[in-house]
Amino acid sequence: MQIPYERPELEKLLTHLYAYIMVKHEDKIPFFLPKKEPKLIILGTMGSINARAIDGVDPGPCFYYNNNRNHFWKVLQYLFEPDRDPKKLDLKEKKQFLEKHSIAMTNIVESVDVPNKDKLDPSDTVLFYAHKKGRLITKKLPRKFRAYLKTAPLFFTCRSKKGITNLLESFFENNEVSLNAKSDVWFWATPTRCNPLKRSLLWKEEMDRFIETY
Repeated sequence: MQIPYERPELEKLLTHLYAYIMVKHEDKIPFFLPKKEPKLIILGTMGSINARAIDGVDPGPCFYYNNNRNHFWKVLQYLFEPDRDPKKLDLKEKKQFLEKHSIAMTNIVESVDVPNKDKLDPSDTVLFYAHKKGRLITKKLPRKFRAYLKTAPLFFTCRSKKGITNLLESFFENNEVSLNAKSDVWFWATPTRCNPLKRSLLWKEEMDRFIETY
């Protein structure tokens, strides 16, 4: 029997095929809705790699912005409690902070199938491509949260780009709310790799301006 490939060619072919085996990522972070009506809603794409279930492997207890390189929680503390020095918050304290300031939060991506070669790639570009190929599902929120999407100011923790607005449009459509991804959401500068104090001042200026016109 003749083997159609020499061993090096076969290994190269198998490596190429393995790179494109699909891996399922699932966002396991539950939405957060304060007891009182939210003063604002913060949106993100999907939990960091260490906060996702990958091919069904549960990541364990985790919450929003689980990556230590992301300064989100410091920025948020400077923004809403400027007279206090920010500190590292544990999971319980993060939820207490959101409750205290009536902040709701949710990611917009429920699950996505990505090639094995992108299994540990945290960039949103992977999500944009999967969405374009029909391999991404957005979150479906309960009725109460969906109602607040139409009444509370919406802030996204990344500057606007086509991939983000496309995801938001799918998210709004899935939740049956008539919102414009470009005009009904304010896109903050990312809290990653920044000076937390300076970033909080920028967020505050933009937040106040957006809420005035809301």
